[in-house]
Amino acid sequence: MNKEILREIPYKALAKTITFPQILATLAQEGVESYHVDFIRNEYRYYGRDGETFVTDVPLVHDEVAPDFCTERLEHINQKVQAGNAWYPDFVKEGAAAGCAYYIVYLGGRKVRYFGRNGDEHIQHFPNPK
Repeated sequence: MNKEILREIPYKALAKTITFPQILATLAQEGVESYHVDFIRNEYRYYGRDGETFVTDVPLVHDEVAPDFCTERLEHINQKVQAGNAWYPDFVKEGAAAGCAYYIVYLGGRKVRYFGRNGDEHIQHFPNPK
């Protein structure tokens, strides 16, 4: 895993210069198996197929993670992002407001698991490629 490339990905997403499908393609090319985004600690953790890991802090801008987990709000912001009507900074703010404390993306499993502060969770499968 090229740590410089991994470090740049969240910044590109926050700058609205890379899309989720582009992120997935780059991470797959770098040998990433999954990654964990923590809205409480504002950090990314990458896990490689070869067992290598990498952690980096990211200045995510959002209010405090809401205590109540709202699946509907997560679904709504994800639909907006998928439709091209919102970007990653919008997802970060809305995700925290929806009570998402962290999420884990599984590249091979083609899904994201979202977790609330009290153990609530929601699984979203990647949309089928067009």
